[in-house]
Amino acid sequence: MDEVLREAPAALRDALAERGAEVEAAWREGPRAYLPAGELFARYSLADVDVPVFEHEARVRALVGESGPLRAPAVLAQGPGWLLERRVVPHEEPVEVVVAAAVELARLDLPAPPVAPRRRLSLAPVRRRLRLAGRPRLAAEVARARRLLAASPLPEVTTHGDFHPANVLRSGAAAWVIDWELAGRGPAGSDLLRYWATLRDPAERDVVWAGALELGDELELARLRYAVAVLIAADKLSHPQELNRDDAGGTNLLALLPELRAAARLARSRSGREAGRRA
Repeated sequence: MDEVLREAPAALRDALAERGAEVEAAWREGPRAYLPAGELFARYSLADVDVPVFEHEARVRALVGESGPLRAPAVLAQGPGWLLERRVVPHEEPVEVVVAAAVELARLDLPAPPVAPRRRLSLAPVRRRLRLAGRPRLAAEVARARRLLAASPLPEVTTHGDFHPANVLRSGAAAWVIDWELAGRGPAGSDLLRYWATLRDPAERDVVWAGALELGDELELARLRYAVAVLIAADKLSHPQELNRDDAGGTNLLALLPELRAAARLARSRSGREAGRRA
């Protein structure tokens, strides 16, 4: 923890000190660091590419605000590559608050996130493909899921892009949403279905699915649900960073695919059947 604190920008340390905040813990995920401190939460990055990302995050949170069904923790202070925000502690709120927040989110007009710079050659995509290569049946499902997602006829709306419980904090009869760097446009219902795919409780999944059905055609939503579930399962199983890998979660989602495929009126693809025979 001491090293993460020492590397924090001086202005961020000053902002914490001015508020009498004591950092409880500190951890790093790649170049980014996170520091909970009582009623505050600090984050910073050592990567220059994150400076516009954090600026975008602050702009979006200001637009979302701290009232209504959809909320975002206020940014109390900021500087190049760092934010100091109000900390939101999740509570046992009903999942209905997430449905209401997603509906409100889809109506927003948000600034586009910064264009990601071209990255230097990375082995991460290669590692991901290699991990998927050991699951040829899943690789075939992923290819079809991407086609379905790209061709979805559902209305295009504003989406968060990474809508899951770690980014959607249920507290105070509302959903507080953070980490807006993947915000953009996508098929109606895609945020809710991403959230659906991260839930373990069948009753909560039923509530989220019922909320999604209010947004479009049932069959098209079922196909979108299948596509999102496949892509999230693949990501959990093949993510190049071990920290973000979740073999149990990915396997649990794979167990649901026959049911999701049937609801979407999709037969297993020919390549999937052939891969299954080879596996």
